[in-house]
Amino acid sequence: CRQIVAAIAANRELATAQGKLRFQATKVFPDVAGEDFMALGVERPQGFSTNTVVTIGERLMLKGYRRLRAGISPELEMSRYLTEVARFPNAVPVAGTVEYTGNDGKVVVLAMLQAYIANQGDGWGYSLDYLQRYFEQHRTVPATDTLPANAHDAYVVLVRILARRTAELHIALAQRHGNADFDPQPIAQFDLDAWRQRAGEEATQTLALLEANLDKLPATERDVGRQLLAQRDAMLAQLQLYASGAGALRGVKTRIHGDYHLGQVLVTKNDFVIIDFEGEPGHSLEQRRARQSPLRDVAGMLRSFNYARHAALRNVVREETELMKLAPLAEAWEIETRAAYLEAYTETLRAAGLLEKLMPDAGLLDLFEFEKSLYELRYELNNRPNWADIPLRGILARLGGR
Repeated sequence: CRQIVAAIAANRELATAQGKLRFQATKVFPDVAGEDFMALGVERPQGFSTNTVVTIGERLMLKGYRRLRAGISPELEMSRYLTEVARFPNAVPVAGTVEYTGNDGKVVVLAMLQAYIANQGDGWGYSLDYLQRYFEQHRTVPATDTLPANAHDAYVVLVRILARRTAELHIALAQRHGNADFDPQPIAQFDLDAWRQRAGEEATQTLALLEANLDKLPATERDVGRQLLAQRDAMLAQLQLYASGAGALRGVKTRIHGDYHLGQVLVTKNDFVIIDFEGEPGHSLEQRRARQSPLRDVAGMLRSFNYARHAALRNVVREETELMKLAPLAEAWEIETRAAYLEAYTETLRAAGLLEKLMPDAGLLDLFEFEKSLYELRYELNNRPNWADIPLRGILARLGGR
């Protein structure tokens, strides 16, 4: 691993049987790697990753990709742009890359070298731990009619910081630097029509999948699934209403994170660093590199709060009486967290003079949040049917106006 870093530092090229390996350093390599990287220890960090990751000292992180695709890597492209062009301070600096170029001209990114960020875990683990401690405090306490006042003040302060960092990322990506792959573009009627059509198609696919897999759901949730299937027409009509106003046409579309949730932010003391700009894994490289409304990222984070609420309840609740007691506390936490996040996000955009461009129409956020719920339901039906109740109930709540 240290030899790979040394090859990056030297910008080496190695011939192979059918192409060449290119090791390339970025402008920030000297500042990130230092001069003594060959003396640093190499370790495999704890925790699950879809890629092969090693740390070199507490200075560098080398990520080797397991799933290789020819073409421009969205993560590398975004990371380099944020590091070298936009100079966004709350993303992980990229120090170098390893690429394979075949004789046919196709390029595959094999590895990326980044700065190591000391952290207290990701936002998902932090939020889950916080909620579980909170629920444990109230699990055995007699229920009251009044909710605890100011119970989440410290957490809400952190959420507001997360919202500001999200807005600052979107502001950085909305700037013009003369880069044809990144400069923002106005949202056109064609975009709105395409987004609504895509959501409608996903709704139809999701309902078909639900109908085919209804008996995979826990017995207690099958009636909930049937309720949603019975509201097929209402769902499709609701999707058509979203983003139908002309207000959305004041906005711009930009490059976005594309797979934004609590697991994609590292908690660093009282701040956050945003990671993993690969985009949605199930999408093509072209889809992941396409400009979108930044509100897709916001919708992803809002859905992540909902998942944290339900996941924490699952981990704490042992019997029905506890669920009856803790569920209102969980809902109140999500409402407060969601409101604080949206308020701080909006304030940051307004201060930068970009509110109407980056958050032009509430209907867009509704559309993307609904669409995210549909994606979650498909994922759970295919992978974890016991978790399908979370997006299922979220979709029903939206249809009910909640």
